Order: sequence, then C-alpha cells, then structure tokens
Amino acid sequence: MLLIVLLVAASAACGFVIWAVFELVATLRSTRKLTDDLDASLMPLLEKTDVTVDAINIELLRIDEIVTRVEEVTDRVNSTSRTVQEVANAPAEIVNEIAGRVRNAFKSRKHTAQRKAADDDSAETVEPEAAESDSAPESTYTAI
Repeated sequence: MLLIVLLVAASAACGFVIWAVFELVATLRSTRKLTDDLDASLMPLLEKTDVTVDAINIELLRIDEIVTRVEEVTDRVNSTSRTVQEVANAPAEIVNEIAGRVRNAFKSRKHTAQRKAADDDSAETVEPEAAESDSAPESTYTAI
C-alpha cells in the first residue's frame, strides 16, 4: 500500500511540476510579447525624442548667437555713449578748469593783498610815534 501512496504522490508531484512548467512557459511568452510591443511602440517615440532634442539644440544655438550679438551691440552702444558723454562734457570740464584757475589766481592775489595790508598795519602799529614825527605839520591851505 505504501507503494501505491508513493506512486500517487509522485504522480501528483509530476502533475504539479508539469503545470508549473506550462505556467512558466505562458508567463515567458507573455513577457516576450510585452517586450516586443514595448519595443515596437517605444522605438518611434525615442526617434521622435531624438529629433526633438536635435531641434531644441539648433534653437539653443540660434538663441546663443542672438545673445552674443546683443552683447556685442550693448558693448558698442556703451562705448559710443561713453564717447558721446566725454565729448559733451569736454567743454564743461575745460570751462570748469579755466574758472578754477581764474578763481585760484584771484584768491592768491587777494591773499597777497591781505598779507600786504596786514604787513602795512603791523608796520603802522609798531612805529606810531615815528610816523607822527615824520609827518609835516598840518597846513591851513585852502584850495582856490
């Protein structure tokens, strides 16, 4: 009887293994079909993505060229405006420089005159008696 039980158990085990192999084969076939479908649908998408990336790169190169030209124009405009500003301010700077020199000349003359007056004042305060004795007596002349 043990032999019969073992034969039934072995038959059941073989049946289970055969069923598992069929299920494994079916799973592998569905996996292969899924990968084939994905390959068929993803390859055109990847090609379109590649074309789109190339188009974006071309547009980025154009934008880079435009930005470079804008930078060049900005530099030129900056240089031109700096030159125009220098030309426009040159006469004012010349007038300011001349006015400063004239102002300094008048200041130096004024200071020289003030020093001379101060020196004269100090000379008069030092010798007041000598100044009185040197002067002639007042005359009573009247103008006709």
